[in-house]
Amino acid sequence: MLPKSLVSRSLVMFGTLIGLGFATISASAKEYTVKSGDSLWSIAKNNDTTTKAVINANSLSSAKAVILPNQKLTIPAGAKADKSPRIKPLTESSSNSSTKNNKSKQTATKTATSGWTTMVATAYDPEVAAGGQGTSIPTGTGVAAALSRYPKGTQLEIKFQDGHTENRVVNDTGTFAYSNPNQLDISMTNSEAMQFGRQSIQVRVVG
Repeated sequence: MLPKSLVSRSLVMFGTLIGLGFATISASAKEYTVKSGDSLWSIAKNNDTTTKAVINANSLSSAKAVILPNQKLTIPAGAKADKSPRIKPLTESSSNSSTKNNKSKQTATKTATSGWTTMVATAYDPEVAAGGQGTSIPTGTGVAAALSRYPKGTQLEIKFQDGHTENRVVNDTGTFAYSNPNQLDISMTNSEAMQFGRQSIQVRVVG
């Protein structure tokens, strides 16, 4: 059995070591006052520690815990800065790449929609227009247009209001269409023409 004096000295030394340990931990930590706009991640990064260490030192629930301006936080030291992946700021090269991509998309859009002209369309049946005298123009195949704008044989792509498109060839002109360069008369059967009425369409030359 150890002498009482030796036991006492051992207890005193053990207590001293524990005290030194607490003193070291206390000395290594510091107090931080939260500022407006701070986050746990930014505080940890600016103080060369980790978000997790700040959370543990302050008994916070998670990294999403609410912190308020003028709140006091204990900042532990000795840990490396938080290296968890974050959203990187937009660099000049990525910014230029994004700008180029946007320009390419805009160019592609312009190219896809270039050449379209808004016009007014009516419909007619060439047989009816000929007054029953016969015509060489087949019904439902072409359009009548102002030949000063679209000469005969011009191939047009027509986009209707319901979204569908048709390719038609200019194969006729009439008094009304001839004097209205912004109008097309689309060949249809008489019953279809009556239902079609007058519409706004998109037109472009394809051949």
